[in-house]
Amino acid sequence: MTRVAIDAHMVGQAAAGDAGNGRYARSLVAAMAATAEPGDVVVSLVATPEATRTLERYGPTRGVPTGDVARLARAAPRALADLAAEAAVFTYVSPGWAPCPVLLAVHDATFMTNPEWLGPRARAVLRGLVPRSARRAGRVLALSETAARDVAAALRIDIGKVRVVSPYPAPAFTPGEGAAERVRARFGLERYVLAVGDLGPRKNLTALGAAVGGLGDRDLVLALVGKPGRGGERIATESGGRWLGHVSDPDLADLYRAAAVTAYPSLYEGFGLPVVEAMACGCPVVASDRGAIPEVAGDAAILVEPSARGIALGLRAALDAEVARRLRVAGPARAGAYTAEGMGRAAWAAAREAAAPEAAG
Repeated sequence: MTRVAIDAHMVGQAAAGDAGNGRYARSLVAAMAATAEPGDVVVSLVATPEATRTLERYGPTRGVPTGDVARLARAAPRALADLAAEAAVFTYVSPGWAPCPVLLAVHDATFMTNPEWLGPRARAVLRGLVPRSARRAGRVLALSETAARDVAAALRIDIGKVRVVSPYPAPAFTPGEGAAERVRARFGLERYVLAVGDLGPRKNLTALGAAVGGLGDRDLVLALVGKPGRGGERIATESGGRWLGHVSDPDLADLYRAAAVTAYPSLYEGFGLPVVEAMACGCPVVASDRGAIPEVAGDAAILVEPSARGIALGLRAALDAEVARRLRVAGPARAGAYTAEGMGRAAWAAAREAAAPEAAG
């Protein structure tokens, strides 16, 4: 039996920038619960009523404060001791002391390699605390093989302690009928390029807006979904797109299904979950050739140099009817490589390694 606690405090929080972390934690809890062996227990450390409602179906929950200092310095270590946890998963930053081995999820290391993409506070906190947390951790979890290598190099840790635990698209993201009518009624959109993610500098939305505008197709609009990141309102305005804000998974699935193209021209990603979600829904994808995106997308997306010209060339290719048909078939097949079972089994293997006495060193 192995008892694992997962710090899922960001699930259900509305703070900008937490959306990807919260989705990963939620998926990890669900995946580990689905692949647990008899006697295994997954406990979620939660900070909001919404997180409790979301995660209690998968196992016990334990309340912790929302504030990072109160949670990491006192509440989380106390909870781990009370629960007799044999391993614990934290994202980016872990307690200075924990009564059990820690697995640290680090989605990417851009806070080290490209600190200009972050605000001053986030930059200082991550650069100061994540390397120390990674050195203390029994295992570091990366979202892809590419991210594993990049995280190990940036944080100066042994690649041998990094394990790949990739996320998967939620059950809502599948091909489906009638999406165009629902999107027209709900959002007033007809023919559009969809972009999903926080509206931060890394997502390269200004270049995407220029690319869409440069196509000279007056009927094609840019639709933006996500929370505003650093400089988000300015970026939304500069991109010339229509910002839809946050939407539910069922609405997002319909937006993917009905889109002419989903574009993801990010300057770096440790995984790129919207690429997999869009592919799972059968939407043609044009994505950056940077970071882990080529690893994740394979040949089921059009990969481009993330300049306005490169993106425009990719969009023009994806709008071709024959190319679009090929991508709509290839996408769901490629997305099927990322499953809850795969995530859960990889996470349990890493947790058992960390919890084993011989893994402590």
